[in-house]
Amino acid sequence: MAQAQLGTLSQTTLLSATTGKLDVCLLPLWQKKLLLPASALLDVIPASTMKATKKGKKEGVIGHVKWEDQQVPVVVFESLNGDAYPSDPQKLAIIFGIGLNEKLPQYAIALQAEPVTVKVKIAELEDLEKAAVGEMEYLQVRYKDSLVIIPDLDAVEAKILTLL
Repeated sequence: MAQAQLGTLSQTTLLSATTGKLDVCLLPLWQKKLLLPASALLDVIPASTMKATKKGKKEGVIGHVKWEDQQVPVVVFESLNGDAYPSDPQKLAIIFGIGLNEKLPQYAIALQAEPVTVKVKIAELEDLEKAAVGEMEYLQVRYKDSLVIIPDLDAVEAKILTLL
C-alpha cells in the first residue's frame, strides 16, 4: 500500500509541475490552515471517536482513534509546532504517513472544522519569504487572502514517533 500511495504522490507532483494545478486539502486548525496534497488525506472522522490520553498531551499527542482496525495516534499540529494548545477538536483528518517508516503508516491531525479540497493554481500561492516558520512548518503562503501553512511532514512524523 505504501508504494502505491507514494507513486500517487509522485504522479500528482509531476502533474502539478506541468499543468500548474495541484489537488490539495485545506485543513482548518485553530487559527491557521494546513495545505496538504489531497492524496495525503485518507479520511475525515468525528473527533468524538477519539480516546483521549493524558500522556504526551503537552507535546502534541492527545489520544488515539481506531481506524480500519488500527490504533492511530491523534496529534495537535499547533502543540507539535510549539504553539498553545487550542480548544477541543471537532474533526480528525487521517493522514497517510509519507515517511518510509513502517512504525507510523497513518496518524490523525486534530481539526476545528471539515477540510476543503480545492484545485490550486501555483500562481495563486504567494510565497511569504520573510514570514517566520515554526519547527513543523516548511513554508507560509497566502492563498485567497488567508495565511496557509505548508507543513514539514517529515519533521511532523519524526516528532510524533519520539512522543509515542
